[in-house]
Amino acid sequence: MPRTKGSKNKTSLTVEERILQITADIETLQEQIKDKKAELKLLNAQKLEEENKKVLDAFTASGKTAEEIIALINGAPEAE
Repeated sequence: MPRTKGSKNKTSLTVEERILQITADIETLQEQIKDKKAELKLLNAQKLEEENKKVLDAFTASGKTAEEIIALINGAPEAE
């Protein structure tokens, strides 16, 4: 018994149906992109918060005053 090719067994979509399907796919993908951008924004904020905590912890552990740290950052010689 001869086999029919798979494409003959499938119902063909009209051009209009294909346009609607692709438009729906694009809308879904755009929503996913929006969600991922929001997630990325939150992760970047979390990363910044962690970096700020590291800096503050290092500052606290150094025992230096804020003025000493600022002078050090600005390249002024350290006064001991």
